[in-house]
Amino acid sequence: MSRNDRKEQIISAALELFHSKGFAEVSTRDLAEHAGLSRSHIYHYFRDWKELRREAFVRFANGQLEAVADLVRDAEPAQALRIFLLDCLTASSSIGWGLWLDAWDEAMHDAELAEVYLQINGQWQALLASIIAKGVQAEVFRCADAERAARQIFAQTMGYTDDLLLLASGEAEQAALDEVMEVAGLLLGFATQAPQPLASR
Repeated sequence: MSRNDRKEQIISAALELFHSKGFAEVSTRDLAEHAGLSRSHIYHYFRDWKELRREAFVRFANGQLEAVADLVRDAEPAQALRIFLLDCLTASSSIGWGLWLDAWDEAMHDAELAEVYLQINGQWQALLASIIAKGVQAEVFRCADAERAARQIFAQTMGYTDDLLLLASGEAEQAALDEVMEVAGLLLGFATQAPQPLASR
């Protein structure tokens, strides 16, 4: 097995454990047992545990971003915006939102992970800004600064996502989408359906 293949094997095993146990609850011993390797073998491919976690998180986050980019690539601007926001608001544990929160918490104590986390957030905002810019070009949206609007909409969306992670339901998810779309409509100058009230928390 090549060096790159072995690194991929280790990262894949780490992500399986991070999803099932939580980012902060996995040890090198856990990973070594899960991957069928020795701890020294793992550190042959990674400088330290923090580097391994960073690389695993980047792999996970980039995979999600690529999946969303594929979904919005050929969609009309308004539909692409809705797809992007719905993906951010989906509270299903299967998409790994818990791993995002775990990484954010760890980033508070790991400057290198914090830098990576902010770079990835910037990539998500850049994708949203590109959707907005296409909408402006198509005269579907009206917006003088797509990047600024993307930051504002993304920040609001992430706030709703935090709530959905604590108490998820289809009704709350739909209501959150309605409210985020309402604000997006105000920022981008397009009409939306009347929002539904958020489900009781």
